[in-house]
Amino acid sequence: MSTEIHLAFAHPEERAEATSPVDPRDRISLHDYLVDAEIGAFQTERGHTQRLLFNVVVEVRPQTGPVDDDVDRILSYDRITEAISDELAVGRLNLLETLAEHVAERILTAPQAMRAFVRVEKLDRGPGALGVEIVR
Repeated sequence: MSTEIHLAFAHPEERAEATSPVDPRDRISLHDYLVDAEIGAFQTERGHTQRLLFNVVVEVRPQTGPVDDDVDRILSYDRITEAISDELAVGRLNLLETLAEHVAERILTAPQAMRAFVRVEKLDRGPGALGVEIVR
């Protein structure tokens, strides 16, 4: 299998590392974050929730100066989970693409955030996971 095909199906963290620019960046990640949400364009998806699995990697500006063990000086994991829950609270969406885009936009408002990899998968639409991944 070619490297390009392998990376297309790799975990977002592996993709982030493989496509990283020359300047070093730190990463914060959220793996296998499971939520229930009502989403989907098809009539069969309306009126009930389905499981969504989120994997998010955010490249952040390297810390300048000491962190001093202060959560206010970093991009917190809470920022990622809040972006997901806040977007789901806005209202029902038809497309995972829209949800992923909105989550990435929220995350990237953090001053430390430089690039976000957001993968969202529906776990209840078939025998496997169906999803999207975006890079912003």
